[in-house]
Amino acid sequence: MQNQFYNQPVVNWAKQNLAQPVEIKVHFSSRIGRITIYALLLSIPLLITGCLIFLKLIGSATQGATWGGILLCSGVLLFPCLIIILVGIFTQQKLVKSLDITGVKSSKGRKFLWENLHYIDHVSKHTRAGGVSRIIKDNQLELVFADGKAIIPPLIQEREEIWSLINSIPAQVRDDGNVRAN
Repeated sequence: MQNQFYNQPVVNWAKQNLAQPVEIKVHFSSRIGRITIYALLLSIPLLITGCLIFLKLIGSATQGATWGGILLCSGVLLFPCLIIILVGIFTQQKLVKSLDITGVKSSKGRKFLWENLHYIDHVSKHTRAGGVSRIIKDNQLELVFADGKAIIPPLIQEREEIWSLINSIPAQVRDDGNVRAN
């Protein structure tokens, strides 16, 4: 128990401010929307594969078109799409679904307890377009716990209220990993 981290001020803050759970609703994150995006992403490789199979079955395919070649082509076309989908699913696991009196719940059900909160990081987004660099300050919030990280993305409903609530947590605040000077 000597090396264990326990953040009593944050636990007390949660008891005072989170009597009712606060839901974090991300814009454009419906199940139907995700299924549609996945279907659109997979549609071109599946359409090409379907056409190749159809041509092979009716005998119009050239002599070089074998079943092994069709399967290899399908695998090569589907591989990048599946990687994109898996990266999206993995990234979504860290997004915050709700805040309650005990802690933070991620979108895939993982629970982070308030007593394990180390710090809050205000992360900026760095972009470069046309040779011009641009920084969008305070783009997303990362709640860093002893056992992982939970992310509050920028495109959420009631963003200002949730940002204010998170900023009232009595924990160390960082800007892009650097401790904020108060």
